[in-house]
Amino acid sequence: MTIRAPNAAPPGDPSALDALVEAIATASRWNDAVEARPAALLWCDPKGECAPLLPSLRTRLPHLLSFGAFDPETRTGPAIWLRAAAAGAWPDVTFGPGAVPVVWAPEIGRDQLRGTEGTPPALAPLVWLAITGNVWGHRNGRDWTLRALLQSALKLDIAEDGATRLALARAAPRLLARPLSEIGQRRWDADALDGLLTPDLDADLLDWIDGTLDAVTDPERFAAFAGKAQREFGFDPSTQSRDAAAQRLAERSGAWGRLWDRFGKSHGYAGVVHLLMVREPPADFLADTSAYPRANERGEDQLRNALNGLSALDLPAARARILELEDAHGLRRGSVWAQRGLAPLACALEHLAAIARAAALPGDGAAPLAGAYVSSGWRVDRAALAAIAAAPREVDRAGVVAALLAIYRPWVEDGACALQAIARRGALPFAQPAAFDSDCDTLIFVDGLRFDLAAELHARLTLSGVEATLGWRWSGWPTVTATCKPLATPVAEQLCTGPADPAFRPLLPSGKPADKAGVDALMRGAGWVIGGFPLGGERCFIETGTVDEDGHKLGARLADTIERALDDALGVVLTHVRAGRSVRVVTDHGWLLMPDGLETAALPAGLVEPDGKRTRCALVKEGAEVGLPRIPWTWNGDIHVAAASGARSFYKGYEYAHGGISPQECVLPVLDIGAGSARRQARVAEAEWTGLRVRITVEDGGEQIVDLCAENGASLLPARRGLNAEGKASLVVRDDHEGKRARIVVLDDEGLELAERWTVIGGAE
Repeated sequence: MTIRAPNAAPPGDPSALDALVEAIATASRWNDAVEARPAALLWCDPKGECAPLLPSLRTRLPHLLSFGAFDPETRTGPAIWLRAAAAGAWPDVTFGPGAVPVVWAPEIGRDQLRGTEGTPPALAPLVWLAITGNVWGHRNGRDWTLRALLQSALKLDIAEDGATRLALARAAPRLLARPLSEIGQRRWDADALDGLLTPDLDADLLDWIDGTLDAVTDPERFAAFAGKAQREFGFDPSTQSRDAAAQRLAERSGAWGRLWDRFGKSHGYAGVVHLLMVREPPADFLADTSAYPRANERGEDQLRNALNGLSALDLPAARARILELEDAHGLRRGSVWAQRGLAPLACALEHLAAIARAAALPGDGAAPLAGAYVSSGWRVDRAALAAIAAAPREVDRAGVVAALLAIYRPWVEDGACALQAIARRGALPFAQPAAFDSDCDTLIFVDGLRFDLAAELHARLTLSGVEATLGWRWSGWPTVTATCKPLATPVAEQLCTGPADPAFRPLLPSGKPADKAGVDALMRGAGWVIGGFPLGGERCFIETGTVDEDGHKLGARLADTIERALDDALGVVLTHVRAGRSVRVVTDHGWLLMPDGLETAALPAGLVEPDGKRTRCALVKEGAEVGLPRIPWTWNGDIHVAAASGARSFYKGYEYAHGGISPQECVLPVLDIGAGSARRQARVAEAEWTGLRVRITVEDGGEQIVDLCAENGASLLPARRGLNAEGKASLVVRDDHEGKRARIVVLDDEGLELAERWTVIGGAE
């Protein structure tokens, strides 16, 4: 028998078995620099409690060996065989490179392997493995019990009584098959564990179709399950095939419709998905084929071809075609397959349709244009990023790019041209250095925080219970970091007018070009702490984010990093807000992003000052006629800087650029958060049931509102109850809800949730 290295865990939501396998892998690791490779990972199980885990683990760990009577099928043998097999000296047993054999030793404790005269001769070979390997056990130095192992590896909350220990042994295999996210949200006692084995017919039927439940591994449970399936579903698993069940599931008639809903709420059941994948949808034109993966796949193929064909259409036709496609394919976003990530183009289409419906920005003045962009125009830019991110595969992204070039590029071009026309008339009030106008405790500079990203950050702050105000201001000109970042600091007015500079830098009071070190020194001199978290009440300036840096590196692939960037920015802001500090969030400039590259604006090199040309702006030679907008530089009005026309670049192939004039680059967000704007971080500390009455204690809840909701979100109370001054409330529930899971919810006076806790009505959590 050849033992190979284990396969990687399947993608998606990890199961409890995945977590246990990872715990074993972690315990098997060693440091090459200071340790020799362990001979084995010795797993002593004095009471044999972990035996129910072995069948599942053997499917994932080919290098798992067991102590016992010789049985090559289960890789089990006596101690002398285990030592030989672990050392690679048994001819029929080989391990993959780097695999450390795992030796499970039931009915043996580590105390028996100390190498003393009391060690039984039959166990003597295991002493060598204990000395030259790693002994795997609890961090308190004891051997694993089943409860301790699952609590440690899976982070489960398991009751300690005898009944629970017995139930855990019965339910352990079923527990391992569940997604970790499902089993980690409750307390497991005897009732809850036995509930895994009691007739949950829908789950059992899906498990059987999935291939994880059969008559061989659990004949008694299978017989009961088959009888119930025959009565409720008209289907007998003991005589009919999983293939036939998959067909009935796809048809969704009667009780099978309920089973489909259960399947649709899960991201597991890979075996079920495989059986559905091979089934042809009905040919009837009027039939509902949404349950068939092949129908969804064909829909994606049709949509991909249609999107790629948009490049041949003019703007009105392309917009109309996208809205037609939305009517035809939009329903697939609600399908099981979209939830499983198998309908990326249908998901991207939602954002493309939003762009197709977008109105042009007005061109009758700077304030009306900026007002329209701040009100709704930014949503078009956000939709473009979301459409790109929704289609990570290149074959799908190509269709999204074709659509964006057809409908988004003209919208961006029109907005940029409108704002440039205003700037040509001298009617665009670019920012000028001025005294800092905020009394905030913390000023947070977020790199590349374009207005659409700031609007999303504002929404996330609201969901986090923080009251923030989103405003805006004009950028400086040109929209490059060297010019605009100093304007975002609290010492802008201390900087000085400079001569023509290809880098577009103002001057420090010393007369040197402004750089980060010099501006930081000015801020420190004005009493600001730079970076970190002040220990006292000092004001501080924080820099965070890498959106601009990433944009220059990644181009259109920047869209794939936006969610992480927003999460990072949110974390920094919340750290200061929840410390009771008032906060202002700013940035220096926005940017343009166009997959497949911005169109090119012509500018002969001979008309530009040395090193004076950037992607979207240029310092042209005195008297040169370039036919481009030339706008006074923010830091010296006698020097005029040329802007690339529309949404174009002076260099070919740039997907990401800034430095020019467009709403995206010039309309900058300003987020203000007052001290004490964060809502309380309430926590349901206790939920004690006496019969059908639950007494609730909420920490930091104040005089808030509490509700008790069913799993579907419906309230189980005649009316919500208020917490008293001590954060306590007593709720009574009707007896027809007894034994069901429910959610305790704490809300503020505006109905926003502050905390939750799951419970079982009338019993333990």
